[in-house]
Amino acid sequence: MLAGHPLSVYVTGSYGRLEAWSGSDIDVFFLHERSEEEGSFPYTTFIKLSAALIDAAADLDFPAFTGGGRYLEVQYVAQMEKVLGSPQDDSLNAFTARMLLLLESRPLLNDATYESLLARIISFYFRDYDDKRDSFLPVFLLNDILRFWRTLTLNYEHHRLKLGVLTGDELEAKKADSALKNYKLKVSRLATCFSMIAHLSSAPVPVSPEQVLALCHDTPADRFEALRGLSGAGGLIDDLQERYAKFLDLTQRDEAITRDHFTDPVRRKVALADAAGYGNAIYALLQAITPNDRMRYLVI
Repeated sequence: MLAGHPLSVYVTGSYGRLEAWSGSDIDVFFLHERSEEEGSFPYTTFIKLSAALIDAAADLDFPAFTGGGRYLEVQYVAQMEKVLGSPQDDSLNAFTARMLLLLESRPLLNDATYESLLARIISFYFRDYDDKRDSFLPVFLLNDILRFWRTLTLNYEHHRLKLGVLTGDELEAKKADSALKNYKLKVSRLATCFSMIAHLSSAPVPVSPEQVLALCHDTPADRFEALRGLSGAGGLIDDLQERYAKFLDLTQRDEAITRDHFTDPVRRKVALADAAGYGNAIYALLQAITPNDRMRYLVI
């Protein structure tokens, strides 16, 4: 079905972070080398591929794809470059596909195509590199990752709007669901984004495309561990690892058990306080390793 097509298939989420367990769902993305004008992936072939993927996941008792698979779509690299930073970047899902590719992905099919397209997408952020080889900072990439993090937080707030029209048991159930989303946002999503941000804001200049490519191959946990040798980072890395292990212990349980944990107001409050502590630890790490003249890029 895919023979001869320059299509990369990659996974993100817990599979991309190499921390998947039996309850993990599968987040799959499709990235095509050519532009749609040059010869897009045949739509009927993609329908067959998506259907086969959904059936295979069901046969293996994986959780169902969100919306029955309606978010499965092909992204084209040329279009992704064209819309980068525009309103279409988000509406076409190119923004999310690009960020997750860079921050927490693993190839599922066509490894060579995956490597080639990953390097090409990184090059989008290094347009001025040749003119500034001695002093280049990847501020463009840094800003895009910060935008992704802030978009995730805004999306969460939009999700919470639904709570305002609910009452009774339905409201309590949705509060638990919202708190669990908040918990995951403040730990695993924060780690995904800021493990890369910590490197980009602390690495000696110039920062090269090859350095970023290597970081993309690391998991968020690996990226944090690689910072251990920096001044003041060792104890902070230990703290982050301990807190993240606690996060995995709480979230990698039977769904009903985890949801029950977040239904209880007292345990929910404790979990969210722990998540806030994880964020405080990352902030302390950034303060320890980021030079003062580089810190401004995280704020302004």
